[in-house]
Amino acid sequence: MSGILEGVKVVEVGHVVAIPAASSMMGDCGADVVKVEPLTGDQSRTFRGKEINPGFYLHNRSKRAIAVNLKEEEGKKIVHKLVKDADVFLTNYRLESLSKLGIDYETLAAINPRLIYGIVTAYGTTGPDKDMPGYDFAAGWARSGIQYMLTVPGYPPPTSRPGIIDRVSSMQIFGGIAAALFHRERTGEGQKVEFNLYHTGVWMVGADIMDALMGVPLRITDPNKSDNPFYDTYQTKDGRWIQLTAGDRYAAASDPTGRSFWLRFTKALDRPDLAEDPRFATTADRQAHRSILKPILEEEFRKRTYAEWEVRLRENDLMYGPILSPLDVIEDPQALANDFFAEIDQPGVGKMRLINQPIRFVQDPAYIRSAVPALGEHTDQVLSELGYTPEQIAELKEKNVVK
Repeated sequence: MSGILEGVKVVEVGHVVAIPAASSMMGDCGADVVKVEPLTGDQSRTFRGKEINPGFYLHNRSKRAIAVNLKEEEGKKIVHKLVKDADVFLTNYRLESLSKLGIDYETLAAINPRLIYGIVTAYGTTGPDKDMPGYDFAAGWARSGIQYMLTVPGYPPPTSRPGIIDRVSSMQIFGGIAAALFHRERTGEGQKVEFNLYHTGVWMVGADIMDALMGVPLRITDPNKSDNPFYDTYQTKDGRWIQLTAGDRYAAASDPTGRSFWLRFTKALDRPDLAEDPRFATTADRQAHRSILKPILEEEFRKRTYAEWEVRLRENDLMYGPILSPLDVIEDPQALANDFFAEIDQPGVGKMRLINQPIRFVQDPAYIRSAVPALGEHTDQVLSELGYTPEQIAELKEKNVVK
């Protein structure tokens, strides 16, 4: 089965999450992705000590892997040969390392002017902090304003989950590189495409950044002081949690007081008395009396199980979301129906499930094309394709240029 990126050649000199995740998405779409690792391997192979890092499987399927010592001139030459007829080069190495290793944009563009060169940095390629190191925890989560806006007053700032902003960045990288390839097909011109984790974080929290830009007071979330009880969380009789969504906040233009929503909501609660309570007659009234309304809703939700609430909320066309754990998500019927996961045979592991990428090409679907490669698994194969003889490959291995 062909893919939407069939025939595209990608060279990845990346590590950890953002670039490897983006190139794996391209590999799922049919691109020939060659991952170039140091002889010690991508550091994220073993983030958990001797264990294989589960995230490494997610970010490194559908590609081939070679191990090259880029500190050696012969190692640089290997990557330069790879780049000569490649379409895309991707890296998230620090700027100061790129020129030392001979893989900066200027060097590679001189070898292949049609190359699409994608680079991810922590803070951008210009400015006072361009050379600062930073994973997404610092650059995207903390500095962007996300961590600040999610901090509950009186409590320490919340920690990010691993790689969240990296994976959002991977989708931006995928889209940006695809756009650059489209431009090249029309003009023949190569392109340098820059991404940074700080900017990704700012984009993610864009509504709050726009408030700051427009001089609007920041909307700090405090679960003890509900701004909108219909955009809040409630615990059910069996201990599960429900996230109500929007509702009164987005009343239809034909129903500016939110009367239709309120009637449906009170019907779901089986509380017709609330429907006629003048304190809650309109959206404005419910907002004004939210400190009274929130405890009432909390008490009502504790009267029924989650399964009962699911029926009632659906019957009345009310928006909500169950608060699921990852253990729930991997067996969620809706996730399974939409092919969120795929099963592969992974050498050394056996059958395992991975997350499919979230972009769905209907006519040319992406799928996991190969298992995660071992360190240097395809070194001989790729070097042979570049014209190296078995004797030359053996010599390079003996000199610790490749593995």
